[in-house]
Amino acid sequence: MHIPESQKASWEEIKNSHVGNYYETSLLRAVLRLAIGDKTVAPQANIGEFNFSYTTSSDRKDIYIHLISATTTTLTSRTPGIYKTEWDQDKWIIPQGSTPVPSMNLSHSWSDKAHTAAVSGKFKNKEDAGSMMGVHIEKAYLKGSNALTTAHQRGNHFSLFWLNNEFTSKEHIQSLVSMIQQAQKQSKSMKWLIHGEGCGTFVQALRFIKANPVASDIITAQKGMANQDVFFSNPRGRHTSKKDLEAICKSVGMSFVDVNLNKNDVLHNPDARNDALKEIGKAAGAVAFTGAGAHFAGEAGVESVQKLIELAASSPAGLGSALAIAGGVVVIAGKAASLCGMARNLKGAMSSTFGSGNQNWAA
Repeated sequence: MHIPESQKASWEEIKNSHVGNYYETSLLRAVLRLAIGDKTVAPQANIGEFNFSYTTSSDRKDIYIHLISATTTTLTSRTPGIYKTEWDQDKWIIPQGSTPVPSMNLSHSWSDKAHTAAVSGKFKNKEDAGSMMGVHIEKAYLKGSNALTTAHQRGNHFSLFWLNNEFTSKEHIQSLVSMIQQAQKQSKSMKWLIHGEGCGTFVQALRFIKANPVASDIITAQKGMANQDVFFSNPRGRHTSKKDLEAICKSVGMSFVDVNLNKNDVLHNPDARNDALKEIGKAAGAVAFTGAGAHFAGEAGVESVQKLIELAASSPAGLGSALAIAGGVVVIAGKAASLCGMARNLKGAMSSTFGSGNQNWAA
């Protein structure tokens, strides 16, 4: 592996100071993965405030690191990363103009001695995500707990890993790996709240950890992981059924707490979809599509319903052209007279699928 002479001092500094800084840890991991022949490392990436790129010789025996820079990338309020979300009088906020911090403050905790962190799903901006994730954390962890007495203090915070809606980014997956393993290395207690599309990203991080253990011995590899509790809210993405989420947490030694399911999210969550399919079986032996006619118009709007049906028909879950599902509501041939009453539940599914319904804690 070849590093330009002018960058060797910086590289040594990164190797010596990376613990506690997930940007530097992610950069170090990328280089080490290259060293062991991992061909999936992106040829160039922005990792926090660093720019990183490399090339290889044709036989891949020589790797040339072209740039490790702490000066060329400017962090802005739109940069994905870790943001401190603070309690301010009556709500959780990310202070105006905030930029990402280098790492979670693992020494900060609420009354249960655990640092609290969230990974958000799809939101317009980090401010909306931070405010809403505070609500999810409280609903998930603080019911019947005295932690609220210390949580609701001005300046108290939790760490929000905001992805700026880039949920399949390999860079963000590796960042999550770094965050999890830093807490593990320091034997710190954590309470994670993973939300929406962020659940799919988190799953990919855990799958990477499972496939690349820090030690060959499973007890050593998982040491400290049990201190990290994970709660999933409104999960979306591949492998995000409750069964899958519990299994992947167990496989790396993390403590699975629970899943709060948005039952209206039938097109993006496998459990919600399966529940809807069960309702179909109860409703009728044969289900047929009747079309988006006048009965829908007063409830949700023909155009919106048609969009939902088209999406359902193309779903990889195999809903098929014979039926359309919307939050457990089934349109049954010959029962158009009862459609208006049945369609009341359609609004929740429409909001979850095309609106902001999945951002809220599912009651």
